[in-house]
Amino acid sequence: MYHAHGQSQELTKEEMTQLLRRAKYGRLALSFENEPYAVPISHFFDGERLWFHIATEGKKTTYLQANPQACFEVDEWLDSGWCSVICYGKVTLSKEAAVWKQFVRLVTGQEAPDESVQHAGMYVCTLAIDEMTGRKSAAYAGPASAAADAAIP
Repeated sequence: MYHAHGQSQELTKEEMTQLLRRAKYGRLALSFENEPYAVPISHFFDGERLWFHIATEGKKTTYLQANPQACFEVDEWLDSGWCSVICYGKVTLSKEAAVWKQFVRLVTGQEAPDESVQHAGMYVCTLAIDEMTGRKSAAYAGPASAAADAAIP
């Protein structure tokens, strides 16, 4: 499936919100000492912020501690076309038990056992969105066409 990048259209705020909620994975882009770094991550969008978790040590952690400004991208490719959203903002890292419990509750809908909070060994991160942009191909028919695409033999 090939989609030319001819004419594209802006996504509405509602379309951007729907894609951020629907997508399970996106790409987090960071920069440190003039070196860019982009990595795929799973996320949760609560309508205002993106939530994700990272190890307490590693490249993402080093980059975010030095420069919390980041962008996050999600996209969707269907037979009818494509769409994408890019969010810009500042990432906050937290090891607080209350934040971990809130993260688990958002992602799973269940309460986190106290022992899981103590042994989490990671940061819960939130990206507060300062700016969000979205584009779609002129032929993009939206997520409803994904079910139709899957039904075609």
